[in-house]
Amino acid sequence: MKKTSILFAFLCLVAVSVSAKTKTDYRNALILAYSQANSVYEDDNIKLEIYNEQLWATNKTKKTIFIDKAQCFAFHNGKAKPLFDPEQNKQGDDKKASKKGVSTKEDEYITIAPNIGAKQNETYICNMSTSLYRKYTTSETTDDDFTEYDKRLLSIVEEMVSESLDGDSKGKEYKGTVVRHLTEDESINNIGASIAYAFNKKSEDWTNVSMSTWVSDVIFAPFYVEMPTDLKKKDKKGFGIKETTPAILHIKANSPFEFDEDRSPIIVCDWEGNYKKGTFTLNHTWISKKKGSFLGKFVGGLFTFGALWYTPFSENAYKKIIHFDGATADWGKLNYVSDIMNTGQDD
Repeated sequence: MKKTSILFAFLCLVAVSVSAKTKTDYRNALILAYSQANSVYEDDNIKLEIYNEQLWATNKTKKTIFIDKAQCFAFHNGKAKPLFDPEQNKQGDDKKASKKGVSTKEDEYITIAPNIGAKQNETYICNMSTSLYRKYTTSETTDDDFTEYDKRLLSIVEEMVSESLDGDSKGKEYKGTVVRHLTEDESINNIGASIAYAFNKKSEDWTNVSMSTWVSDVIFAPFYVEMPTDLKKKDKKGFGIKETTPAILHIKANSPFEFDEDRSPIIVCDWEGNYKKGTFTLNHTWISKKKGSFLGKFVGGLFTFGALWYTPFSENAYKKIIHFDGATADWGKLNYVSDIMNTGQDD
């Protein structure tokens, strides 16, 4: 019995020693989980889904479906935005506008291929989070009124970040995990779309369908990025499949519900706040790496009379998956960093 107690004490000491060596460079995330039950619309002809911050459509028929962008709208917190804006065409004639990448009359329709029986990818319709990423202010504004969604968002952020400070013994950094479950009437964010479709562009009888979903769970928690290992030159030889693993967003929280990683109804926003100014900013958590080196660019610029110095680095963008490590996960010593690409965990 005595030997067992000594062994147990030794193992505990080793565990504490290992944990103390772990260091995690983190940032804070505001995580919005949308109601899965309301993120899908389906009838006999078409299926609409909101996932990965975008709206997608699937044709269930053997006929081509046309979506008229001029009759379609994306909604965010009660505000409607048309998918097609005629003002975009006021750039001269259509040919010049087309060369500039501006929508023309030919772009007013989204065409969805018929269902041929085999597995078909969904057709992209529009981005659903363009109004989400921005700077928020808690002070009174003069150019626009606070909506009810704005008021609820600012109030819940105030509560959550204050509670998060309790996770830091010094009360200076937001190390604690805070969770809220919301009803539709309590939600801080609502997104939706109104889509018009028909089987003929010249149809006078368009079918209009609408869908909307709201944030059912909101989480404020630390997160860090586990970057994939890039393939080396020797690994790229041959013609076999050499797939780079996705980047992983590690969240120090429990998952609000089970979800498909490839069709996620969860948005992880990079959160950064300024308490003294009463502002905070929500940004994307896009993961990418710059290609090349500053030294190579500098040397190259010498041979191009400095032209290369003014060109941006090309980037490798990575697919990302969300992993909830748990609210009580042992991440060792937490150290807040200013850049999402500087996050990570070291043993």
